[in-house]
Amino acid sequence: MALVLTFGGYLSTRYDPPPIIGREGPADSFSGERAFDSLKKILPHSKPHPLGSAANKRLGLRIVEALKGLGLDPMQNDHWVSSRSNTKGTSLTLARNLLVELPSSNPDLPAILLACHYDSVAAGPGASDDAAAVASLIEIASILMRETPLARPVFLLFTDGEEAGLVGARGFVRFNEFADRVGIVINLEARGSSGASLMFESSEGNSWLVKQMARGLERPVSSSAYVSIYRTMPNSSDLTVFMKRGLSGLNFAFIGNPKHYHTPLDTTGNLDLGSLQHQGDLALAITRQLLRSEWTDPSSSKDAVYTDVGAHFILSWPAGRSLWFSGAILLSIILSFLSSGSTARWQTRDLLHGGICWALIVLIGVMLGWLSAALLQHLDSTSSPWPDGFHFDLLVPSFVAAMSTLATVVIIRTDPVVFYFLHGIALAIGSLILSFMAEGFSYILIVPAFTAALVSFLLGGHNRKRRSLLPASCLLVAAATSLVLVPLIKFLPTALGVFAAPPLISFLVIVLALPLVPLLHLLSRRLTSGLCFLLLVGAAGAGYTALQSPSFTPESPQQINLTYFEAASRNDAQVGISSWEGDIPTSLTKALEPFPNPDEILYPFGPSLFIAPRAKLTNPDLELLKWDTREQSHSARIRLRPTIESQEIQLRIAKSEGLSEVNALGMDIPLPEPDLNGQQLLVFRGVPEDGLEMTLTWESRPTLSMSLIGITPNLPPQLETLRVNRDRIPGCPAHAGDRSITLRQVTLKSPLF
Repeated sequence: MALVLTFGGYLSTRYDPPPIIGREGPADSFSGERAFDSLKKILPHSKPHPLGSAANKRLGLRIVEALKGLGLDPMQNDHWVSSRSNTKGTSLTLARNLLVELPSSNPDLPAILLACHYDSVAAGPGASDDAAAVASLIEIASILMRETPLARPVFLLFTDGEEAGLVGARGFVRFNEFADRVGIVINLEARGSSGASLMFESSEGNSWLVKQMARGLERPVSSSAYVSIYRTMPNSSDLTVFMKRGLSGLNFAFIGNPKHYHTPLDTTGNLDLGSLQHQGDLALAITRQLLRSEWTDPSSSKDAVYTDVGAHFILSWPAGRSLWFSGAILLSIILSFLSSGSTARWQTRDLLHGGICWALIVLIGVMLGWLSAALLQHLDSTSSPWPDGFHFDLLVPSFVAAMSTLATVVIIRTDPVVFYFLHGIALAIGSLILSFMAEGFSYILIVPAFTAALVSFLLGGHNRKRRSLLPASCLLVAAATSLVLVPLIKFLPTALGVFAAPPLISFLVIVLALPLVPLLHLLSRRLTSGLCFLLLVGAAGAGYTALQSPSFTPESPQQINLTYFEAASRNDAQVGISSWEGDIPTSLTKALEPFPNPDEILYPFGPSLFIAPRAKLTNPDLELLKWDTREQSHSARIRLRPTIESQEIQLRIAKSEGLSEVNALGMDIPLPEPDLNGQQLLVFRGVPEDGLEMTLTWESRPTLSMSLIGITPNLPPQLETLRVNRDRIPGCPAHAGDRSITLRQVTLKSPLF
């Protein structure tokens, strides 16, 4: 057990970021410190820079200056991009992408595109997501410029508006001719501020790309399980847009400290330089590998089933072969089992006891681990996926699962060799099932099952020393199991949180413990019972510590957004309070007076709505430029202007108004789908100071009534006390952040009457 724990600890350290290369490091190596210096230059202040803001424009100019300082000639591309959502209406957004091409000797070959986004959410400064990637690409560009001309084109793309709906990437693939020259995309992202960089997403048919990773990466952290999990999730990134265009690509991200993601805590001070180093190492290494390889079409007919092995190298095989591997492994173990059974003359009772023991360990362990975690969540009323001490929440199901394994061994004594063979057969059957149902996960059981099959030859037949070989056999299978499970145990809790992770953690702990069960059978019942008691005490202690630990601290605050709202037709104003996790604290609302009639508000709010002092904010400007009346329709050409920096403009029009066409910038904008209240929503982001002209056409009465809505980040000064009280909880804004919303009713009608 000590050997297995030591090996598992070593594996865990392998999935930490590598050492940081200093500023004086080799010029041909990625330096985390040099990249961090670039990051501080392009992001000198910890302020948000969402799409359309002055801060975002200044950051873009600093990126351009950094690239020009390397002798490059960056291009700025403005793209108006429209998109329609069934829940968020139709949007028209202006994004400014930055693109640069490195000198190459074969410009006609398909290019490598290194991509990231430089905008942030309104709630946080985005140092990790995704300014760190911007700095990484600048450092990579400085290294590759010393190696020019490159074997093929390499583009660096810094997209705008990723947080606003992948706008920059959509504009690039729709309108930029450089998109036709791209062959492979390497995208850099973040969903936290620390930890190793994972290759978590790839395009379909990734066998060739995985081979390139295996050849080029020195510290790879990836597996087909990560890719399979992400493909089932609703999340998306710029790579999603590129893949829809038919491009092949890989996506890298680090995910440690998820509470920093999309909050004011995503600062340069909280960024782990080791994460910056690892992601830069991987991006530079895979780029160099793709430059060395000869290719025109990087796609393959099949995905790869693969895993990194201790972050040293990648083990892979084409999808479709897992079934054959699993079948061969199962046949091999069964033959060894039959050979050993005929020699030892096992009784039916021995086989029955072994099978029952194995099944009970799995069933009871998973069930008790899940129930213990559910009980802890019930006792702890905070509904936060990442409480400040969430590792204590995960220790409880882990200890309970291990305790149930020992308790089962105490109650049911089986022949150790019989149990070893039965576990090997179970692993092979499990890998066979996964090969049918979820082949991307099949390596998790194939690797330990293959090891069990190899070692089973030592225990089979007429080997009289099999009892002395049993400990070594168990340790080998346990080591192989650790190779595939330790990274999952390390990353899944951070990825899934304490609500979804405990059942999986319980199962993984049991799978780790099962190879050692034959050795536990050699211990006395008294010693095993003592270990059970210690694990029970550990689970109780971890649970008590989790309950006593505050869920939210200044380092891990509660995510609460404040939204100010005022309508021109009313003399009062309101503030809405919404929480991304946990209930809204009463300490925040006790001094506020609830708004008595929330149904009167013309903008959709949550249930927590309170009276607020009126700030008299300015509404967006709407100017009627031209009117046209035809036989059965009317049209109005209007100009929308923002009146506050970073102001998003919305038009909310009832379906009964008969809106039939929206045209802007010479193109027809898709009509929005009506919501449950029959309202159609048009959203305009990044509108320049001189405004945006468009034409609305409708087919009903000779007037068009609508709500003109302006949305800006942050709150008016009148709510400073409320914001300070939120910060003291401790709390902070997240994602879209605090907002101020204005609304006024507008009716378009002919200027002649």
